[in-house]
Amino acid sequence: MNRRVWFAVAAAFLVALGVVAFVSYRGEDRSGTSAQQLSAWVKDTSLGQELGALHDDGLDLQKVLARHAGTNAVHTVCGVLTVTAEQAHGNLPSTDTELTLLLDRVYQLDAEAGNDCYAAGATNKKLLAKSSSERAQAQRVAEEALARVAAVTGRTISTTTTTQPTTGTGIFG
Repeated sequence: MNRRVWFAVAAAFLVALGVVAFVSYRGEDRSGTSAQQLSAWVKDTSLGQELGALHDDGLDLQKVLARHAGTNAVHTVCGVLTVTAEQAHGNLPSTDTELTLLLDRVYQLDAEAGNDCYAAGATNKKLLAKSSSERAQAQRVAEEALARVAAVTGRTISTTTTTQPTTGTGIFG
């Protein structure tokens, strides 16, 4: 056998090994009751912290707007909101179809809110109002998602984040 054939065989073996490892890992997530599966997914994805971070991002935007901190500050917090929502969306699907649909809606609304407020800057009141409405709607759907987790698992999850509260310095404080 020449080098190319050996390389192809080795590559195929590595791909097959990766697929087996992936399937085995996913199989562990799927074992147990629905409540156990969802509990494991919630823990593995840090769902509570993700939802808490999205909420905190919205609060940061309110602070920046209340201080009239300017377009650069608005762009910063809106960009963070969008990125946080997009990263959280990457953890879907959950092990529960209804929860997946709710979280998909939360993350879409928050990403839209981030994009709209970024486009608004500090001056486009119409887009800022639209962003605010989207964030409020996302919060309501997030509460539904948390209720769904509690209904399936029998436990509530904390949405506190690991960030320290601000002390009044910087653009967010």
